[in-house]
Amino acid sequence: MSEPTTRPRRRRALRPLPVATLLVLIGYAVLTPWWAGTQTADFSQALLPPGPGQWFGTDHSGYDLFVRSAEGLRVSLLIALVCAVVATVLGVAVGAVAATAGGRIDRFLMRATDGVNALPHLLIGVVIVALYPGSLTAIIASISLTHWPQIARVVRAEMLSVRSSEYVEAAYLWGASRGQVLYRHLLPAALPQAAVGLVMLVPHAVWHESTLSFLGLGLSPDEASLGTLLEVARGDVFTGAWWTLAAPAGVLVATTLSVAGLSNALGGRSRSALGRGRGRDPLAGIVTEGSDRDGEGTGTPRATPPLVRVRSLTLRLPTEDDRWVHAATGVDLDLRAGELTALVGESGSGKSTLASALCGLSPAGTRSSGSVSIDGREMLDADERAWRGLRGRTIGLAAQSGAETFTPVRRVGPQIAEVIDALGTEVSVPELLERVGLEADTADKFPHELSGGMAVRAVTAAALAGEPAVLVADEPTAGLDPELAAQILLLLRRVADTGTAVLVITHDLQVLETTDVADRVAIMYAGRIVEQGPARDVLTAPEHPYGRALMAALPAHGLHPLPGLPPELTDLPDDHSFADRTGGTDVADR
Repeated sequence: MSEPTTRPRRRRALRPLPVATLLVLIGYAVLTPWWAGTQTADFSQALLPPGPGQWFGTDHSGYDLFVRSAEGLRVSLLIALVCAVVATVLGVAVGAVAATAGGRIDRFLMRATDGVNALPHLLIGVVIVALYPGSLTAIIASISLTHWPQIARVVRAEMLSVRSSEYVEAAYLWGASRGQVLYRHLLPAALPQAAVGLVMLVPHAVWHESTLSFLGLGLSPDEASLGTLLEVARGDVFTGAWWTLAAPAGVLVATTLSVAGLSNALGGRSRSALGRGRGRDPLAGIVTEGSDRDGEGTGTPRATPPLVRVRSLTLRLPTEDDRWVHAATGVDLDLRAGELTALVGESGSGKSTLASALCGLSPAGTRSSGSVSIDGREMLDADERAWRGLRGRTIGLAAQSGAETFTPVRRVGPQIAEVIDALGTEVSVPELLERVGLEADTADKFPHELSGGMAVRAVTAAALAGEPAVLVADEPTAGLDPELAAQILLLLRRVADTGTAVLVITHDLQVLETTDVADRVAIMYAGRIVEQGPARDVLTAPEHPYGRALMAALPAHGLHPLPGLPPELTDLPDDHSFADRTGGTDVADR
């Protein structure tokens, strides 16, 4: 049973008037000087008003202002375009470094950006140009060095938004480095906004250059630009030759309005073309405290050593009011090769927070104690470099939100291929898609074209690209109907049968019971694993009162009302604020 795909949003059309006006002005600036040829001064034709022979009139030297304004527009546009490109490159570089590095570097660059933005741009331009009068390089420098802060802030904001998305988090989990994430995800997301900023800078640069030339600090009067034409026209206006000012001023205003209209249209298109996700910051680390204690698990001892061994794990998350919330308390859990372990519990019980800790992606500022051993390596207090060596290869994560795990503006196949390249494995995209039950043409689809079940399978394929020894599937059946949910669990069962340790985080006990895919089940409540053991024992005859309450609430068990919880389950730490007490959603699952 398939789900209907989401129809892509229609792109916003460009407004024809500003586009047509700008094209006409560019054609006017390029073709008119070529058509008219080289002009010479003819004082017998000085200050002629607009008429059939001279549409814009002539200036005091007898130059045709129709041709002269075209020459000035060409020079001004060229200078403005160069300035806009240089300022945009500077802004993108500063914004990208700030968003990627974070911390002190981010704060330093943003304070420098604020400082430059607070200075009067025209005054700085006057100082720079006054040091090198008539220099084209000085004009470009004066404009570029004062107009990059706006671009830097836009790029930084866009990258920070994308950096916290599901698909960037997945990229780090699948072995991508910071440079690869910057090149493949952050820059492509920010460049449309940077392009809009570049277009918006053009009229600013035109006016800036024109102002400097009007003040006599820009190009020399014999070099036509809109600013020099306006500067020369100051004296002619007082003699009644109003057209000497009106011609270049009209061209300047028309150019500004057309470029501004184009930038507004492009801004709407760039905002509608990009989808944004929300998630945890993939660059965040774990602040550890306490000891490296080792305790005994509650499950049955096995001869095979576990690939993942969690002992007495406690995770505390900071809140906005400077308090701490227990996301996990004294958790013991083992994951063994070839076994599928299901971690079940209500929303807000801390399941997803535990999964993040197993992949080194706990929220920033998390305080932890206990032990997390992965393939024999203690990882609870490991740094980002150590986690990067494990992600994708030793432990893989099939994250929630299916389609949102992929970059929304690129096809699925190339993104999975990038995961394969980053992890250095020999598997191919068609092989991975076949392994998860998808057709080969799925690689040519965009994420929004995938149904819910297809998206989960595609995410699983990407998570298996590095052939990890451990696979964590976080809520793979969320939002799927029972038939599709059963298919996904059977797929994960087949993955476990190949020798992979699989952890399935779910609250869908009904499908878990009917498919009988799990080897072991662990029940989590309020950050604690209150019961774990063989799946048949836990699902058919749970010993803990909370486990019995969960199973009794399933429709297949007669829709029994959820009985009251025993006193021992309400004996929680004072700073515990999980949603299980109220039935809501708590910070632990966000």
